[in-house]
Amino acid sequence: MRPGKLAERAVIVTGAAQGIGRAIAAACAREGARVALCDLAERALADARAEVEALGGAALGIAADVTRAADVEAMAEAVLAAWGRIDVLVNNAGGGIGPRGLMDTRDQEWDAVVDLNLKGQFLCCRAVAPAMRRQGRGRIVNIASNAGRFRSNTGFGGLAYSAAKGGVLQLTRSVAHELGPDGITVNAIAPGSVLSERGRREFEALPADLRERVLAETPLGRFARAEEIASIAVFLASDDASYVTGATILANGGWCAA
Repeated sequence: MRPGKLAERAVIVTGAAQGIGRAIAAACAREGARVALCDLAERALADARAEVEALGGAALGIAADVTRAADVEAMAEAVLAAWGRIDVLVNNAGGGIGPRGLMDTRDQEWDAVVDLNLKGQFLCCRAVAPAMRRQGRGRIVNIASNAGRFRSNTGFGGLAYSAAKGGVLQLTRSVAHELGPDGITVNAIAPGSVLSERGRREFEALPADLRERVLAETPLGRFARAEEIASIAVFLASDDASYVTGATILANGGWCAA
């Protein structure tokens, strides 16, 4: 296996059992990384870990709830115990609740979505920062969303999801400013629609006229593959992006230009 852009680096990917997270974990392994895959879906997590190992990469599978500080701290400690360092964090765990607007979003739905998509990323950033500071370098990649950058995308993740992903963008800028002097870069990726297994289900559940409109508004005329988002994450995690921090890369097929 060739050394790769992430050779021997210790990478944490949350929400790694499927979809974008699984694609990112595999892409990092192909670039020589040691990958800690974190998720609550333990059977799927075991399959994803096996995929990484089949690519020749060292792997850990960690069952962790990113909304719980104790789980997140234990996740970071497990990686440090195994590999002695944390070089990259990819904050991918997230999800929405479908088309819920202001008046039909229940309190517990709001709390659950904001905790998963925003609080979880905050907790993970906080957990890895001490190790990265000791090393004098690190990379944090936060997975945001088109829904948090432009108009509310209530047809997909709902109001709470859009608000939480908007918060991720500000979290990214703020943490980048704070950790930059320590040699740590912090960036975000804001994907549009991605045809992962979950993304396909969400898209197919939309009314036909909305599906047609979304595609019509996307200049490339299609949705992303999870592997296309993963390639951006690898770039941001590598030395190729050593002078990029506080940035959000839009990966939406030109939707923002429509």
